[in-house]
Amino acid sequence: MYRSKKYYRPIFKAMKKQAKDTSDNRIVYLNDDEITNPIKVVHEFFSHAWLPNHLKMLKRWRNDVAFESEGPKKCSPDYLVYHYELTIKLIEAAWLLKNYKLGRLDFDDKQESDIAKWYIKTERKKLRDYPENLSIREIVKPSSVLKKMFRIYKLDGYKKILHTWLHDALNTSFVEERLSKFEVITVYEQLVKLFEATWLISQRIKDGN
Repeated sequence: MYRSKKYYRPIFKAMKKQAKDTSDNRIVYLNDDEITNPIKVVHEFFSHAWLPNHLKMLKRWRNDVAFESEGPKKCSPDYLVYHYELTIKLIEAAWLLKNYKLGRLDFDDKQESDIAKWYIKTERKKLRDYPENLSIREIVKPSSVLKKMFRIYKLDGYKKILHTWLHDALNTSFVEERLSKFEVITVYEQLVKLFEATWLISQRIKDGN
């Protein structure tokens, strides 16, 4: 029901040139091989942890940034930096992949909503983890999540905000009003969707040999 890996090979060959986008949205964390084939970054991201663990860590990170607490922060500094770098690499890969229809199911979710719901129910039983925050349309076309997230902020915008998240979470005292509530909530929600969408893409491409 979805595209095979062979279908995507010509797409990945064009990625390296696209990486040199602008001085503001340049690719920094990916090496040449990852720029050429950014789907490798997606697979690597989920080789470090399952989807629920990534989401749990993201929530802890957000809470350390957004909420004052008398107790110690939830994220250890070394693991926080590790997770930050993984997340930035995933966002850079998403920037390169945003214009390609990866992991898309081969039917129209609007005209065939019953088929879409049946397929999602079947796929949910098959996969170890499954998205809980994506709409039916986004599950059918997970690459649409990548495209939509960069309408809110460009690559450089996410990097700047997450850099602030990193510094605030590493600070031993609570830092107020470095970011607006909109920035914290919006970036968190977009990252949750990014994690879930790239999880689906990784599973569908992996299984579509």
